Amino acid sequence: MNILGLHFGHDAAVCVLRDGQIAAYVMRERHARIKHAISLEFKTIQAAMDAAKLGWDQLDYCAITSTQNVELIIDDPDAFSIALRSHAGHGAPRTLVDPTLAQDRIQSSLQSHSLMDVFYNPVHSKSFTRHSYRNAFPEHRNRRAEDFHRFGTLDVYADSVLWPGATLAGISATDFSAMLGDGSTRHGFHHPVTVQIAGHELPGYFIAHHMAHAASSYYQSGFDHSAILTHDGFANGYGYLGGMFLWAEANRIYPVTPHHLALGGLYDFMGTTLGLGHEGPSGKLMGLAAYGQPKFFDPRFVGNQYDWKAASLDSRKWLDHCLQQAGAMGYSLEPFGYPARILEAINVDVAASTQKLFEEIYLRAVETLGDVVSRMGRDGDNLCLSGGCALNCPSNSRIFRESRFKNIYIEPGCDDSGLAIGAATWLYHNVLDQPLVPRNQDRYATPYLGLPIAHDAILAALDAAGEAIEFRICEDDALDAARDLAQDRIIGWFEGRSEVGPRALGHRSILADPRQGANWERVNVLKGREAWRPFAPAVLESQADKWFTGMPLPSPYMLFTGTVASSQLPAITHADGTARVQTVDPSCGEFFRVIEHFFAQTDVPVVLNTSFNGPGEPIVETPADALRFLVNSGLDALYIGGRRVTRRNARPS
Repeated sequence: MNILGLHFGHDAAVCVLRDGQIAAYVMRERHARIKHAISLEFKTIQAAMDAAKLGWDQLDYCAITSTQNVELIIDDPDAFSIALRSHAGHGAPRTLVDPTLAQDRIQSSLQSHSLMDVFYNPVHSKSFTRHSYRNAFPEHRNRRAEDFHRFGTLDVYADSVLWPGATLAGISATDFSAMLGDGSTRHGFHHPVTVQIAGHELPGYFIAHHMAHAASSYYQSGFDHSAILTHDGFANGYGYLGGMFLWAEANRIYPVTPHHLALGGLYDFMGTTLGLGHEGPSGKLMGLAAYGQPKFFDPRFVGNQYDWKAASLDSRKWLDHCLQQAGAMGYSLEPFGYPARILEAINVDVAASTQKLFEEIYLRAVETLGDVVSRMGRDGDNLCLSGGCALNCPSNSRIFRESRFKNIYIEPGCDDSGLAIGAATWLYHNVLDQPLVPRNQDRYATPYLGLPIAHDAILAALDAAGEAIEFRICEDDALDAARDLAQDRIIGWFEGRSEVGPRALGHRSILADPRQGANWERVNVLKGREAWRPFAPAVLESQADKWFTGMPLPSPYMLFTGTVASSQLPAITHADGTARVQTVDPSCGEFFRVIEHFFAQTDVPVVLNTSFNGPGEPIVETPADALRFLVNSGLDALYIGGRRVTRRNARPS
């Protein structure tokens, strides 16, 4: 069975699933060079099909999802379109609250408040949405709205009498065992449509956003049962648009209840208010928090939207509380929100207090989920996390250390980049009731899902770079790269298929010697980042427990924070003594051998590893991207295709 998974929201991507296995994955931003790209181009879908070696007539189904309230847009209406009608190939049960309501919701999203309306209607020219999305969907600048195929977004799915608005304590005290009974809710988060693609018609299904998050994590976890928590930055925490508690057994995932958290929205709001920008403020806030102390933390704010409502609290009141407390404590408020003064006390302590609040709410939510699972009579050892909030590494490590769950899994594409995989796997396993795919329980799923790079493509890119570069063929490129690192050179490492998700995991990485404290500043300057932002270590899995503590090991996706146990790693040790760790084993390819050789030369099995990209751009995908970065940056060398490449006439280092 072949399923095409399409995600149209920010971090848009395409997945091809063959008999439950990921046969191809393409993230549009990497190829379009548009950070967090919204919408799909038909050529992106074609690239995934080519990589999977499938023809259009070999597709059985199409699974479709998007970011909340972001409509579906594609650049070629003749090649791809969606019709709101059933297809003869639809056979799976569905139990939407009211299919007519769902259809009305889709139609209304085409008529008002759509993404296209934001771009093309002058009334919205100064809206926050336009400001946020203008770079993620730049096609609007030179094309008319009618040049695209547009289809509304669907966010009205199932409902339950067990889902009245409830505080976390109220949820904890509720018995949701009925949700595991007849499966009606399980079949309430998909909706049939008909897809026209490249002259072929096939049955398609809309899949709810957070069901795709849940599926992307659980079906890659290797667990045969698990509790699941999904949550992201959706600002309105009421209902299931902000996330869900779920339970999975074998191939089936049961939506248990919305948790009504507004945690992600609060965190993004505070990051933007602190002057950390509209793009990626949450990641910067997480790094900034380590410089401060949570002096403004107040346990009154620990809860979901209904807890806040009962206490007349919200995100704005959290900000007001922090500033009022700071004023009473004698802080200077003048630097608040100014990027040039971001390390002053008011900013770092607000950041630390917000991080503390994030952790306490997340922990409370996890404990609530544990109570729910226990009340349903299920084994609560395993937990899957997904959604953008699962990128918060300190929180993940506290959940590992302090929650009742023994095994924590977070997929590398836990942000919206994993939704295409999630939509396809939700359809395959949960809707079409296909069994789990057997997997080696001792190994994590590979994050290296990008398109294959042919050696001839590398040679062609080197030739096209011409006089701007020079290179030599390496007898052992991993050994040479390790020597460069040991001699304090900063290198780019380009290998095989790229990583899914926002974290560089050794196939598209910039590497440096972690023993040299000056490399913290050097690499930030090279990447055009703020000088205070930290870097992550990549460590040999076999050595990780000697260098990092307080986190689950192995940790292959750089999603947990550990305490650095050595003073030999100043370039990757953050202000609070922690680091965001990636463990590396032979499945990581030649990157593993680079660290092995560095270990042999230095007695340190760790390298500084950061994403191979400049400010405001995606991680490099192609050889041409990597060479362009080399030519225009301060990289000392690039390793690609068995060659060590440098800029011609670059100063020796």
